[in-house]
Amino acid sequence: MISIRKSVDDLDRLQELEKREGLSKAILECYTMAIDASAHYAVEIDPTLAAEFRAHLRVLEDQSRAVVSADQVRAAQSSFRGELRDYRDKTAAELKKMRQEVENATAAMVIFAETVATNGQNHENEVSTQLHNLELTKKSTSIEEIRSGIGAAVTGIQSSVQLIQRSNQLLVAQLQDEIRVLHKQIEQERRALYTDRASGAWIRQKIDTHIDNLLRQNQSFCMLLVSVRNLKRIESQHSRTVLEGTLTALVARFAAITGDDAIIGRWSQDQFVAVLDAAPSYAISLSNEANSKLSGIYTVQENGQAQKVTVQATTGVIDRSAGAPADTFHRRLEQLASAISGA
Repeated sequence: MISIRKSVDDLDRLQELEKREGLSKAILECYTMAIDASAHYAVEIDPTLAAEFRAHLRVLEDQSRAVVSADQVRAAQSSFRGELRDYRDKTAAELKKMRQEVENATAAMVIFAETVATNGQNHENEVSTQLHNLELTKKSTSIEEIRSGIGAAVTGIQSSVQLIQRSNQLLVAQLQDEIRVLHKQIEQERRALYTDRASGAWIRQKIDTHIDNLLRQNQSFCMLLVSVRNLKRIESQHSRTVLEGTLTALVARFAAITGDDAIIGRWSQDQFVAVLDAAPSYAISLSNEANSKLSGIYTVQENGQAQKVTVQATTGVIDRSAGAPADTFHRRLEQLASAISGA
């Protein structure tokens, strides 16, 4: 009898556990669907920013489907909130910048229009006055009055012409200044378009264009590749803020090693590259230096606290001599990228 009662109790507990497990799976599935919906329906203020946001959410969605503990769920929730907050802040900054640009352009055009209207009216009144004086002068029978009237009219008209010229110069200067500011903003936007937001390096498209130009010009050059072998582990253990801070610091170290003349870009998710105008022997020495200096512990600040991140990096070098076939170079480059990734 006791055995039967115990079996019934065990069955009840088992059913309760199954119910809880089923509920937990349903909740987790709803959570991953919420992440997917956030990525799908994100408002695109900046296409590049939105694409990056969606890519981060896809990674977070995949990680959420694989969670097995409450701590992992809470970590995923924290990362999701961080992604939403970061995207909100960045889009708000973009909107603020757009509003400011519109306000500045509007203010400049208002000043321009008011200046043109005011100056034009003043000059028109001055010329009309002088023409009226000439009309009165031509009715005079005195040579001296005629000469005096013509001289005064000429002086007045010359003065008005000089004022018009100075006003036009001021307007042209204002327009030139507005054009310079506009060109600067366009250059900043263009640079942002080709910059990897997470690390500050050039994106793959920019690097490919630079390489194609060197190949078309039949230039010799070297490429130094760096692979962050434990990037996926860093992504799973740290927040996006810490991850991006680590990548930015790595690129800064990389730039310090290769020098100002090197073109540095993000070749893939876990690889970076520097295009060097240098001899292969020198590129190899830089590779050895990068191999020792880029690996190690990086300290990144998050919410006022120092987070320590361990980076495992490997490097490799490929050179291209003038006259070498472009397809052979690209094939060797892909082989090197695959070799140092440890895949």
